[in-house]
Amino acid sequence: MPNEILDDELTDAIKVFMTPKFMITKDSNNEPNVSLVMTWTIYEDNTLVYGDFMTVKSRENLEQGNNLLSILVFTMDLNSWLIKAKFESFHRNDPIYEFIAQTPLFRYNQYTNARAAGVAEAISSSEKFSISKLSVLSSFLKARLAKRHVPVENSVEGNMPRNVFDALSQMAAVKVLAFVDEAGHPVAFPEFGMLPVSTNTIVIKRKEEKCRGFNLHDGQRVAISLVTLEPAAFQMKGTFMELNDSTGYIKLDRVYACSLPRPGVRVDIPMLMPEK
Repeated sequence: MPNEILDDELTDAIKVFMTPKFMITKDSNNEPNVSLVMTWTIYEDNTLVYGDFMTVKSRENLEQGNNLLSILVFTMDLNSWLIKAKFESFHRNDPIYEFIAQTPLFRYNQYTNARAAGVAEAISSSEKFSISKLSVLSSFLKARLAKRHVPVENSVEGNMPRNVFDALSQMAAVKVLAFVDEAGHPVAFPEFGMLPVSTNTIVIKRKEEKCRGFNLHDGQRVAISLVTLEPAAFQMKGTFMELNDSTGYIKLDRVYACSLPRPGVRVDIPMLMPEK
């Protein structure tokens, strides 16, 4: 059966293990969640599969019946595609699980083991979007200039620790914003024009949002995936607020570590303070 959803270039990109892939899900309250999941690949035709490893919240969302998801494929040369998919099930001890167990992360590392193989069927894929290095620089500088227009308020929760603040300030860090679209599908796009204004507030330029046909609105819940070259990964959650058609800001209320040694742990509150 010919593959009519995933074109050859996208197919080649997603099959490369080192190509970053961001998995976007939602919970029953339409709260978006975005995680870097490098193990996504093609099983056959439009059937996609990934190894469930350090993806606790994503797995919870899927197991609770929220089976719509997206995968943002973002290559090292700044090309990206968004695949919308429908989750089918987790597989264990069958040919699909054995397929994912033979992929690089699990086959060559005695310390990693997939809990299960998650299977999804691709529904659609976007056109390829490319970001030039000049555009990265331009968006970064415009975000720096826009910081002075963003209101800042103190809060108890949602404050980035210094290492997260510094990472978000880097031009080279990969920043992906996720939300739930008007059709109820979790989606995402990369945006390098995203910088911290304070420990709990982020300014964002809206170029990549607009060129992809998205339209964030005041009060919309968003999630941000931040990946650095160290490597380290974090997720921040908050509320989008619109300044104008080209600029917005995000008021944070949650910050999570997404890499070892404590993936999934909140880092915006003191460790001795109980979570709500």
